[in-house]
Amino acid sequence: MMLTSLGVFVSPGQGEAGTYILSLTLCRQGLPLPCDTCKIHRYMQKTNRPLVSVVVLNWNGQRFIAPFMTSFAKQTYPKESMELLFVDNSSTDHSLEYLKKHYSDDTRIRIVLNNKNYGYAGGNNLGIKQAKGDYILVCNNDLELDKNTVSELVIASQKHNSDVTTVKLMFLNKPGIINNAGSRLVPDSTWPTYEIGINERDKGQYNEDREITAFCGACVLFTRHFLTTVGLFDKRFFMYFEDGDLAWRGQKSGHKYYYAAKAVAYHVHTGSSSEGSPLFNHFVGRNRLLIMLKNANFSIFLRTCGVTFKDHVMFRLKNLYASLFGRYNKRQALRELLLSQKMLLSALVLSPYILLKRFGLIREEKL
Repeated sequence: MMLTSLGVFVSPGQGEAGTYILSLTLCRQGLPLPCDTCKIHRYMQKTNRPLVSVVVLNWNGQRFIAPFMTSFAKQTYPKESMELLFVDNSSTDHSLEYLKKHYSDDTRIRIVLNNKNYGYAGGNNLGIKQAKGDYILVCNNDLELDKNTVSELVIASQKHNSDVTTVKLMFLNKPGIINNAGSRLVPDSTWPTYEIGINERDKGQYNEDREITAFCGACVLFTRHFLTTVGLFDKRFFMYFEDGDLAWRGQKSGHKYYYAAKAVAYHVHTGSSSEGSPLFNHFVGRNRLLIMLKNANFSIFLRTCGVTFKDHVMFRLKNLYASLFGRYNKRQALRELLLSQKMLLSALVLSPYILLKRFGLIREEKL
């Protein structure tokens, strides 16, 4: 369909400092609904079709836009009952220009433009605050959704009366291999959350809906009620373990999470940072300490500190010592030691804030 008009405007009073809400104003499209023979669409016709706000966060992810948007456009959930908030964390790779050029004919899209990179936690929070939906579906930008993903998530949430509902997450680049089939909270472990089914071949072993105790933030459906009562992601986490922290807080207040086996999404995984990279190691190492300090029994937190000291101090010093005898690269040993100390210092600086959160002296950010 030919585009007859295009306007971009800033909605006054809607955003936080440094955040702008942009809308693409276009001609009417008259998009058809899914055919009457569609089983899922018939089911949705008989039940409530609440508005679902899809929040997708982007930071220099232009290469992911086309696959994600193509999968979004194919959703069988009624198009008039969905909106998409494209949250951009101040990308420099022309992501916004690409989005406007190729998807400006979709009136459901709104852009949340941030003036800097607020990370996964802060960036998603800014998008969620602009959501109008009864449900908020948070998606990584490096996803491709099955055509029934949104429909199946809503069906499962209504069926189980769940506050948070997750997908079967498959590795996009490893056909048939599971990335996440729900998560498990283990509060008495020094590693508090575990991904169920990760790296297993999908043989139907996770083909039934079931209650879970934690969730992966890559593709997760929240009820608005959950986000207004439990709160949003803790922005100080920036990235990694922010989903575990939110899941832990929700568990403490008695909320229910479900894994929806028929809702499937495909994930590139670590699309914004490589696993094992200095950036990845910094935030995973630091936030592991922070999530335990904030939520765990203090004896478990102290055990976690001991494991962290062994991994990030003793092990690094061992490599540095080995480098003196040519058994390890000296430059690499020094770099790893310095990066570990930087991570530990960052955790120490944030500890007072985290303790105030733990004891309720600083309230959680809420929708």
